[in-house]
Amino acid sequence: MKNSAKSEIIGAIDVGSHALRMKIVEIKAKEEFKTLEMVRQPVSLGRDTFAMGKLSFETVNKTCNMLKGFKQLMTEYNIQAYRAVATSAIREAGNRSYIIDQIKLKTGLDIDVIDTSEERFLTYKAIRKRIQNDKVLREEGVMIVDIGSGSMQVSIYSHHCLTFSQNIKIGSLRVREMLSSLEGRTLNFSKILEEYIAGNIDRLKIFQAQEEEVIKHFIAIGVGISTIARLCNDTVYYGDLRYISREKFEAIYQEILYKSGYAIGKEYNISLETADLLLPSMMIFKKFLDTTIAQGVIAPLISLTDGIIMDIADKKFHPKQEQAAVQDIVSSVRFLAKRYRYDQAHAEDVERKSLMIFDALKKLHGLGNRERFLLQLSAILHDIGKFINMTRHYIHSYEIIMASDLIGITKDELEIIANVARYHSKVVPANDHPNFRKLSEKNRVAVAKLVAIIRIADGLDRSHRQKIKDIKITVNEKEIIIKVDALEDIVLEKWTVETKAEFFQEVFGITPIVKVKRKR
Repeated sequence: MKNSAKSEIIGAIDVGSHALRMKIVEIKAKEEFKTLEMVRQPVSLGRDTFAMGKLSFETVNKTCNMLKGFKQLMTEYNIQAYRAVATSAIREAGNRSYIIDQIKLKTGLDIDVIDTSEERFLTYKAIRKRIQNDKVLREEGVMIVDIGSGSMQVSIYSHHCLTFSQNIKIGSLRVREMLSSLEGRTLNFSKILEEYIAGNIDRLKIFQAQEEEVIKHFIAIGVGISTIARLCNDTVYYGDLRYISREKFEAIYQEILYKSGYAIGKEYNISLETADLLLPSMMIFKKFLDTTIAQGVIAPLISLTDGIIMDIADKKFHPKQEQAAVQDIVSSVRFLAKRYRYDQAHAEDVERKSLMIFDALKKLHGLGNRERFLLQLSAILHDIGKFINMTRHYIHSYEIIMASDLIGITKDELEIIANVARYHSKVVPANDHPNFRKLSEKNRVAVAKLVAIIRIADGLDRSHRQKIKDIKITVNEKEIIIKVDALEDIVLEKWTVETKAEFFQEVFGITPIVKVKRKR
């Protein structure tokens, strides 16, 4: 099958916890998406991992046979770009490395094992495409709850900014597997299920930071939502499945609350596998829905494969949409910093100067736009450890960042951000530091370069008073000359840059020099 000159065929594969999904889409010139194939095959990857901690090779062999079929279909369509990802079942498997190797050898597919933050980021990209009034929802206040088999994510947008995003390991399949042994020991299993879910969710204290926020809209995606939408709307017509009234949702919830999976499956004519996950999913959705004033549930019926398709399309054809998605990450990081009461004016000053120095050194550092972005996030967060203790605050900054769930940021990228914050002050990176040693060699070099930059930017506002209003940077063979305009004496700032110059010189081979032109 050949592609026309004005279109491109791309593919997405999701190796999920209880199903393999593939979507093949033709993207035409005017942002038109035409679905050519949608394939779903049930698998038991999640049941193996969540129950035993690893995947059996019998399960892996069955998975590989299915993936071979996916690969053949992509070949027939002459796919020009594809991405295959794996989520919690493979990510948490004790024999993960062997499994990925076996899949590669047996199918020829390269599988990216993605973190939960990237998984949700991709899904939210699909929401932007699917929901026409997405901008209105984000402005008025919307909560998005995305339930997976192994975990779930809750995010809040307000005034068009992502103000909260948190991952919790209580996916519907994980909960069901963990509590399955209790079902035969009680006549009120739903009560046990409800207590377990509430115990995990309530610990978030998510809404303490949202006391003044009114959340008007609620979006539900993930495991079980298509079945919930069908039951609540009593229809299989796709257009009617995208909205669920609150009244109908609560009515169906009460209907199934005290029924077994077998009884639910028989009454509503759904598979036992789907029926077993229906109550945990509805229970989680309801827990969060009750914290909003939403009149119903928006169910866009998207999947991770939709997000993968959108991500490929944005990077290849729609750079403006890609930038909009990146701004979600920035806004969530700024709100994280606010929660730790950071010095916003100082952080913004360090952010601006860091990026200026980065751009001026482009020919010397050889880093790309992604590293520039990680530097920006590091600058926003570099001082948040002061919330815990002013003494050795940079270590606390590292620990807070490493414990955070930054949407759209991979684990490796999170470690880069945390290490840049860790070394922005006094101590410089060293191979005998465990946090630095565990980085890959490539990432160690990147961290060192970003640290050298942020240390100079931080030094230029050592007093935290933003004395330096404007800077102009020139670079020659021996020096990076930073010409500054200042309204006040900046002896402290100049001295701080001088004390940090040694590491900068070690990394880049040039010396930072501050030259002052005072304004009158």
